[in-house]
Amino acid sequence: MASQKLLIVWVYHPAVGHLVEALQVAANYYNANPKLEIHFLVNCKTPYVIGAYCDFISKVHPVQVHLDGINSVSIKSFKHHEFDYVIFPKRFKYTPQDFPEPLLKANHFLQDYFKPKIWGGYNDTPSLDETALKENPYSGFKIKIPEDKITYNLPDASGAPIFSVMLKGASKQTKWPSLKTWKIILLHIKKKYPEALFLITGVLEAHGEIHNRNTQLKNKVETFIASIPGAINCYDIGLENQLSIIQNSNVFIAPHTGFAFLAPCLGTPWLALSGGEWAEQMPAQFPFYSVLPSCNKYPCNGGDMKLSCRARLKFKQPIKCMSSLDSKLDDILFGIEKLLNKDYKFDDAFNDYQNSAISNNVNLKKLWRIASYKQYIINTK
Repeated sequence: MASQKLLIVWVYHPAVGHLVEALQVAANYYNANPKLEIHFLVNCKTPYVIGAYCDFISKVHPVQVHLDGINSVSIKSFKHHEFDYVIFPKRFKYTPQDFPEPLLKANHFLQDYFKPKIWGGYNDTPSLDETALKENPYSGFKIKIPEDKITYNLPDASGAPIFSVMLKGASKQTKWPSLKTWKIILLHIKKKYPEALFLITGVLEAHGEIHNRNTQLKNKVETFIASIPGAINCYDIGLENQLSIIQNSNVFIAPHTGFAFLAPCLGTPWLALSGGEWAEQMPAQFPFYSVLPSCNKYPCNGGDMKLSCRARLKFKQPIKCMSSLDSKLDDILFGIEKLLNKDYKFDDAFNDYQNSAISNNVNLKKLWRIASYKQYIINTK
């Protein structure tokens, strides 16, 4: 009997974090239906090749989105009734306003185009239909990078802890920790772990502004890295090499950026320097630790950002929770100690996350993942 086929349509913003959302959805369905043949339809502007490095995904199909929606030519190889199941993001059902007009048109077109043989619906959305496809939330999974794609030679740490570090995300906003703040953090870690190596990675372009030249940016980043004992410049080494150094480190340290969501999917715990508009995802059922800001507005999406932080962004300064990370040094070391402990589990991480959220007086209503996971635990007992 041929395997049943599932199509996950995740044509959304190309940010890496949203790709990780889709990987988690695919893992959830695969875990509940291990004989399922999973196909993945995604925005061609996202690093979709990562989906091909997940052995539970049969095939990745990138599509191009135009201003007026999606070009039907890009999916002409598909038949209308090719798939047994078709899944769309639940935000397409509940918050379609999150989709820019071209993406919204594209998803409406795709929903009309694909006619599932058995059932179509949305991820993580209860259905009374007996034919609805089951999923197992919070399923673990791991991205496996092909060895022939890795060309960067990893350093020999001789048993010393290796920390991979990403200083900022792709956004050109100045919300990220400054290099001055990063130096304080990394030197403090180095004092605790004298033999530690820091593999500092990213793309140089992310640090750029219109008036900067590449040589200026390169000198700035190189000077910073050279000022940190044990730091190695791993900038602009290519996607697979970046994934490899993260996978081979003991802890990944980064602020909230979509690329950081990949660390748990690579089997590396993430120490998140939390702050700003959005709370972290916790994918792949892997341990994490969030260094939360002491701010009752966090996470400050929906227009909740403090006026003082808006002013900081206007004047190209880091927001308060990022500029005050020097007050969180003890918590950073506490989180690292937790994550270096092989006995530290996903449930332990969630308990610490909840306790830290309460002690830091953050906006618990917006940290909905805490309540959601607690309910999941109750339902599965």
